[in-house]
Amino acid sequence: MFNYFMQIIHGMADYGWRIFYASMIFFVAEMAFGRNRYSLRSRFNAALYWLVYIAITVSFYALFGRIWGSLGVKPLLSLDLNRLFSGGGKWLQVVGWIVMPVIAAIIGEFFYYWFHRLQHKSAFLWAFHSEHHALREMSAWNSNHHFTEEIFRVPFVLIPISLLIQVDVGVVPALVGLIIGLQGQFEHSHTKLNLGPLRYVVADNRFHRIHHSVELHHYDKNFGSFTSVWDSLFGTAYFPAKDEWPDTGIDAHDEAKNLSEYLFRPFRKLRGKSAA
Repeated sequence: MFNYFMQIIHGMADYGWRIFYASMIFFVAEMAFGRNRYSLRSRFNAALYWLVYIAITVSFYALFGRIWGSLGVKPLLSLDLNRLFSGGGKWLQVVGWIVMPVIAAIIGEFFYYWFHRLQHKSAFLWAFHSEHHALREMSAWNSNHHFTEEIFRVPFVLIPISLLIQVDVGVVPALVGLIIGLQGQFEHSHTKLNLGPLRYVVADNRFHRIHHSVELHHYDKNFGSFTSVWDSLFGTAYFPAKDEWPDTGIDAHDEAKNLSEYLFRPFRKLRGKSAA
């Protein structure tokens, strides 16, 4: 039991530091090249919500990992991408360090893409996911979802992936992993820095901003988180014009103003609908 709790503590620390590094990198980028001016209150609340999000998420995944691992489930298909680049020279291997994790992320995001679309169609899932879309002051620091986001990923994303496919990318340098890990907060940042033509493969902040847009012609567009590939294939991609930078938020309510709203408002919304 002690080892289990230590695993949770170490997991929280590692995850927390990754979030902190990413947030500070893009905080500086937003201060230097930002498109919007946001309040310190919003950033402070976001930091508090991140702490709660990390504590709940890491604890949940530690428990799920122990249970799922004990079942010994094997995927139907194993894909070894490492072989594509390991047999060549040094430069091919270096290219593989970048390309293989990106390919693996694109494959895995197929499941997230459809889960994300379901979150916008299901009234139950939208009650939780709308907390993320309520962000009017959207930034890298203020990009966390409701804590239930990771819990719902288990049946809709993680279990299907675990049952169907395992992708082996070999050893990936820590720096490469860090750079790829930054993408989740980069896509929510309001910095003028973007990926240019690379957004046709990897989603950037301009691409994802459209998904959070208040403008009607942007609705139900750009569901991809890491990649824009699945949006392009399934007809939901919208690549913005150079200066297209819409406001974000929803009409139903603003972002959570305190920890109680962050934790419990989705449940109150569901309870209210049930009573009605």
